[in-house]
Amino acid sequence: MSGSQPYWYNLSTQSVVRADERPSDDTIGPFATAQEAEDSPAILLEHARAWLESEESEPFRAMAEGADDSDLV
Repeated sequence: MSGSQPYWYNLSTQSVVRADERPSDDTIGPFATAQEAEDSPAILLEHARAWLESEESEPFRAMAEGADDSDLV
């Protein structure tokens, strides 16, 4: 991404923006292309679903279901 303005995806407006620095807290990125930024919400959702189905998420699922009285911190 050196020498060119990166792309960001604004979650509030659901649009792609260009900026040298992160435009707001509502954005994710940076991405090298506008297409990568546009596809990012679907990719993040796919990764989140995969994590939820993994063993790594078990302690967090148990806490969410009230089965564990421990704290995250």
